[in-house]
Amino acid sequence: MVNYRYATKVMNTPKPFFFFVGKPASGKETQAKRLAESLNYPVFMSGAKFRELMESGTYLGNRVREEYETGHLLPAWIADYLFEEFVLNLSVDTGAVFEGSSRDLNQVKTIDEVARWLKRPYMAFHLKVSDDTVIARSLARSRDAVDTDEEKLRIRLNDYARLTDPAIDRLRELGKCVDIDGEQSLEDIKSQVWEHAQKQLN
Repeated sequence: MVNYRYATKVMNTPKPFFFFVGKPASGKETQAKRLAESLNYPVFMSGAKFRELMESGTYLGNRVREEYETGHLLPAWIADYLFEEFVLNLSVDTGAVFEGSSRDLNQVKTIDEVARWLKRPYMAFHLKVSDDTVIARSLARSRDAVDTDEEKLRIRLNDYARLTDPAIDRLRELGKCVDIDGEQSLEDIKSQVWEHAQKQLN
């Protein structure tokens, strides 16, 4: 006997994934939340997940905190684990928005392989801002000790140029990256993101 309930589920068209990439303080988190709200999709934020780990009091959480406080990017394999755990438990009827993923070439490889295997279409929005803008925004918001330390910000920006820029180039090669001027107003950025997201949804 055919299990029609199961057959109906597997015939559904998988909903897409949307990724926001960019330097610290480029506006990724704000725009990711806005798009997720507009689409009624869950939003996955690497930074928030790392902060949860740091506050857990576990050995892993303490190691994450040690690395984070140096100003360096955290190991991509941790981000990969958190990403995979999230998407493999996500209903095919639900898309998702990701902020802070695609941190290096290996992570882009993981994202591309997982998305293709799951038959999930995906798109990355790259919010482009200058280093000066990153520093000015970070010092203005003064969220925590790392963000207010210009020396550590410079370390993070150097890591970004070394690790994340090549990852974004790879996304472009795959035809999965849309570059957006992150120096614009929040509303202008949101409008451009929505325009491109609609093309992926149709």
